[in-house]
This record gives sequence, structure tokens and C-alpha cells, in this order.
Amino acid sequence: MAIRSTAGTGVVVALVVFIILSAALLATTIIFYSQRGKAVEEKTTADSQLNKLASASERSGDDYQAIESQSGRNSVFGYLNEQHDQLMAYVGREMELEALKEAFQTSLDVPENGTLWTHLQTTQQQLQSDADSINRLKTTVQDLQEEKEDLLGRLQAAERERDESLEASVDRQLDGIRKADSNYEQQVAQALDGLDQAKERYRTRYVGQIRDLEGEVDRLNRENVEGESRIEELQRQINRNRIQAEDPAHLADGEVIEVTGRGDQVYIDRGKTDQIVLGMTFEVYDHAAQLRPDSEGNFPRGKASIQVVKVGESTATGKVIRGTRGRPVVRGDIVANAIYDPNYTFKFLVHGRFDVNGDGIATLEETDFIRRQIEGWGGKVIVEDRITGDLDFLVLGVEPPMPSNPDANATEDEIQQVLDMGRIHDKYQELFDAAGRADIPVLNTNRLYILTGQNGL
Repeated sequence: MAIRSTAGTGVVVALVVFIILSAALLATTIIFYSQRGKAVEEKTTADSQLNKLASASERSGDDYQAIESQSGRNSVFGYLNEQHDQLMAYVGREMELEALKEAFQTSLDVPENGTLWTHLQTTQQQLQSDADSINRLKTTVQDLQEEKEDLLGRLQAAERERDESLEASVDRQLDGIRKADSNYEQQVAQALDGLDQAKERYRTRYVGQIRDLEGEVDRLNRENVEGESRIEELQRQINRNRIQAEDPAHLADGEVIEVTGRGDQVYIDRGKTDQIVLGMTFEVYDHAAQLRPDSEGNFPRGKASIQVVKVGESTATGKVIRGTRGRPVVRGDIVANAIYDPNYTFKFLVHGRFDVNGDGIATLEETDFIRRQIEGWGGKVIVEDRITGDLDFLVLGVEPPMPSNPDANATEDEIQQVLDMGRIHDKYQELFDAAGRADIPVLNTNRLYILTGQNGL
């Protein structure tokens, strides 16, 4: 009995221990299971976060393994972040990749689909190519400079050779000229001696004849002087009898016989029988005494200008084309036109270039216009370009300028042009001076127009 009691107690104790251990194991299992769910959730969260940084396939790739091996003790993110910071510091600007690419495309002209490294390599290659081209050009310039210096040296040598050759040639020519001149002087001296000897022989032989001839020469000289004096006297008589253009009475060509309308239409005592033509103009003066030039040769402007609009047999109708306020045209006024004269044909010498239209350019065409106008109104233009004894008026164009002397580098054409301009100026001045000595009125375009009743320039 005692033995059973002890065995039953052991079983009970073992059963109690087993139950306690089972309860503890159950509690531990429950605790571990609850901790396992939390750990799985945390693992899932960690895997999700890790996948955000790099997927499982990316983590198993060689690129990731290479980056992981280079990161050392740092994490992959820390390594990449450090590399990004260093890259931004190297670039010098903190911006997103797209903004950075756009900046490089704008400032460095990087192609849209290209890489910065490729563009920099291409640029470097282009710079190297340009540098090579510059070096080649420098070499070419150096070669050309050396060639230029060589050519200059050859040119200077050729010039020295030419100068030496010319100097030698000139010396030879001068020697020949000196010898020829010496021979010529000897020949001239011999000829003069021979002439003197012959003169003396002939003087001795014909001394009587020489005296007679000298007497005849003296007589002819006296007759020549008398003839010249007679000619001058006859010329003065001709000039006194000839109509002089500066005489105011002769410059008056007609008279106003009637004024009608509002004073803008006049009648003059000249018509077809007096060679009046349609369109002719006259200057109107109060009396003939006003037709005297001043000290400078300028004739006064009349109080009015008229133009012939109708021609009768013995009268003509004129229209007032210019007037003076307070000085109307009245009966008895005289009219004048330097070209026209009812009883005499004035002779004009027209010289030079004229500026009729006032454009500042004197031309030969305008000179021809002046000649045609003079001839159309009854005057005569002489052909000779010199002052003659029967000339009435000298009409001069714009005075040609006196040319300056040509410089040392002037060509033959430029020198000839200067000489031609000088001759033109001298001829103009020669005619002007000759007219002044002969008391022949000198008219420019304005003076001519004033004396013909036109508006002038």
C-alpha cells in the first residue's frame, strides 16, 4: 500500500509538471505567434520601403552589386546621395535633371538626344581641329611673309640695278649731248665768222646800194606811220558814226503809245515792218536816260516787263508780265531790248558756259540756247572767238575757275586737264579785258535778261 501511494504521487507530479509545461509552451507559442505576425508585417513594410529604393531584380543585378561594393560602410542611398551632392557641386548649380539638361542645351548647345560627355568630346575634337587649322594658317602666313620679304629684296635689287643702268645711260647721253653741243658751238662760231666776213665783203661791195635801201626803208617807215595814223583816224570816225550799244538813246527800241484794261495791256509803236516777232520781251523805262550802266557795268532794272502777244503791221500788243507797285506803265514810256533794234542788227559774241535754268550747272546746251534766242530776236552772233571792231556786245557765261597747280603725282591726263582749264580761264579773262579796252558792254545772263525784259535768274 505504501508503495502504490508513492508511485501515484509521482505520476500526479509528472502530470502536473506536464500540464504546466504544456501551458507554458502554449503561452510561449501564443506569444511567439503574435510576435511572428508583427515581424512579418514589419518585414513586409521594410521590403516595401526597400523596393522603393531598389526592386528585388535591381538588387540582384550587377550594377547594384557594383554600387553596393563601392559604398563601403555607407548605405547605397547614402553613397548615391553623396555622389549626387558631389555632382551638383561640380556642375555648380542645384537643379533637377531636366532643368539641368535644358540649361546645357541652351548654354552649351548640347543636342536634345545627346549626352554632355559626347558633346564635350565633340567640342574638344573641333577645338583641336581649329587649333590645327590655326597652326597651319600661321605656318602659311609665315611662309608668305618670308616670300614677301624675299620679293621685296629682289625688287629693291632690281630697282638699284635699274637706277644704276639709268644713271649710266643718262651719263652716256649727256656726254653725247655735251660733245654734240661743243661741236655745234664750234660750227655756229665758224658760221658766224663766215657770215661776218661775208657781211663785211658785201658791205664793202654794196655800201652804196645799202645806203639807198636804208633810205627807202626810212621812207616806207614814215609812210607806214602816216598810214597807221590815218587808219586810226578813220576808225575813230567809223566808231563815231557807228551805233554804239552803250548810248541810251540807241538802246531805246520803241515807245508805249497806249495802255488799256487795268494797265496790264499796252501798245507799242513797233510791228511787223519793224521785225517784231511774237513772244519778244521788252523792259519798260520812264525815259532813255535810265539806260546807263553803273560803275560795275550793271544796267538798271526797268519798272516793268512786257511780252508781245499780238503783232500788227506797225504796232504790237504787249502783256505786262512784271510790274512795280506804284509805278504803272503809262503812255510815253520807252521799251528796250538789247538784242532787238528796228534799224540796226546788233552783233554779239557769246562765250563760255551758261546756267540759264539756275540749277547751278553751266552747260554748252544752255550756251546754244542763248545763241538761238539772240538770233531769233534779230541779233547776230559772230562765229569768231575774238573781239572785233564792229562788235556791239560781249555775252559771257559763268566765269571758269582758275585751276590749282597739279601735284607731283599727277598723271599726264590730269596735267593736260589742268592746262586745258587754265587756257579756258585765260581766254575768258582775255575777252573780258579786251572788251573793257574797246568800251564794248559785257553782259552776263542776268544783264542780258534785264535788257531784254525777261525775269532773269
